Amino acid sequence: MNHVAEQRHTGAAEQSAAPGLATSAGPLLKVSNLIKHFGPVRAVDGVSFEILPGEVHALVGENGAGKSTVAKILAGAYSATSGSILFDGELFTPSSIRQARDLGVVCAFQELALVPDWTVAENLVLPSRGNGGFVTQRSLNARAAQVMGELELGHIDPQAILGSLALADRQLIEIARAISAKPRLLILDEASSALNPLGVQWLFGRVRDLQVQGVGVIYVSHRLNEIHEIADRGSVLRDGVSVSDFARGSWTDNELVSQMAGRPAGKQFPKPAIVPKGTPEIIGIEGLSSAGLNNIDFRLQAGEILGLGGLAGHGQTELLKALFGDVQARASSWRINGKNVSRLTPLSAVRNGLGYVPEDRKTEGLALEMGVGENLLTPWFRAFSWGGSIRLAQERGWIKNVLSALTVKARGPLQKAGALSGGNQQKLVFGRWLERNRKALILHDPTRGIDVRSKQELYAAMVKLAESGVGIVWFSTEVEELQNMCHRVIVLHKGTIVSELVGKQITVEAIVGAAVGKRGEVSA
Repeated sequence: MNHVAEQRHTGAAEQSAAPGLATSAGPLLKVSNLIKHFGPVRAVDGVSFEILPGEVHALVGENGAGKSTVAKILAGAYSATSGSILFDGELFTPSSIRQARDLGVVCAFQELALVPDWTVAENLVLPSRGNGGFVTQRSLNARAAQVMGELELGHIDPQAILGSLALADRQLIEIARAISAKPRLLILDEASSALNPLGVQWLFGRVRDLQVQGVGVIYVSHRLNEIHEIADRGSVLRDGVSVSDFARGSWTDNELVSQMAGRPAGKQFPKPAIVPKGTPEIIGIEGLSSAGLNNIDFRLQAGEILGLGGLAGHGQTELLKALFGDVQARASSWRINGKNVSRLTPLSAVRNGLGYVPEDRKTEGLALEMGVGENLLTPWFRAFSWGGSIRLAQERGWIKNVLSALTVKARGPLQKAGALSGGNQQKLVFGRWLERNRKALILHDPTRGIDVRSKQELYAAMVKLAESGVGIVWFSTEVEELQNMCHRVIVLHKGTIVSELVGKQITVEAIVGAAVGKRGEVSA
């Protein structure tokens, strides 16, 4: 990595000065030997880095490396066990998120800190007022509209109930709320994890605006292409410890992944085998319609990895839920494994051999107060029982195999799912379908918030499943995944299929172009 470790806080600063700012400026933030314990667990065990005014500093590492814990300490959500934080040369020890915000440090959290039952305007404006007294609905809506106009989010209705929005739009509101607080240090903790390429470019535009104003930005992400584009410098965390620093242009993806994992990087995108002609159909639907979908014809073959592209709010979530029976939908013909289906529910979908990874792991995918093992077993309690008794040996063996196969960082099957990092939670939602004789998996952005090495493990698992005959429907906000991993991609726009791409037709440009309404090749 071009002697990355030796560059810590030295020449890297001169290589990476933010736009329009002097390289001689002192650090805006200096973190020294930061440590955080949760009981016997050392979540952060010696993290040090500094940020100049107007600089974007990336924090990278595998799931459970301590990145989000560092972000929460800086944002006032946690108190450090030891170590020091200097902000503008002054000791920084906020006792709450509000105090950190008042001092100029604001975080857009990976797990959204929004109220689903409030309107967009209420989520944007009310938290920043503190105890500012009475505010009318009219003035609140006007202020929200002003903020959204300034941040180029005019496509979102300020009076919409937040919980009714797609996850990507909720993520945009989380970011907008943080920016509207006028921070001097903005922390983006996996803020792009639910965003498609256009959303990411919107985010980068806002970050660059802040850089010109001298605002420092901490950028936490597993998307290395984003780190390449936006970060001036960065720090690698492994098992809660700073292991190296890097500057823009001084590293390759493989070098950085090796630093994060402590071992050589593997192949990023394994290639699935070609699906032979005449392969049996797993799912076949004609004339599928529901709220958000209009007369869709859909097919999935055994062993096929079918990608689903398009902008947020154009029917992808509705289609995936319809395929799993999670929303009411109608069709002129609906077949699963060659058999006609008159009515589909999640229970009958599981019985028919389908599995589903939902959009929001916290509200739809996991019971956070339950143990890791219980969450994996949720669909399978009956499968592991016989004559009224539980087959504990088989149950424990299967749980152990899943946790090992996906390298889930957990203290054991009894640890609460809510105590895991976001990426490890995502692995649980995917892992519950492994080794369970599925005919098809329906996946809503399954790699969201997962580190690079874990993505490679999921990619390998998906290819292995496909080669065993499992059909996979895969919506991803990372278009490169669809380009490199899918046999076929369909793109939705305004609830209809506007493009179907096969083989070499599947490119980032073709997928994004169709997503914004430029029609591509649509099969009859």
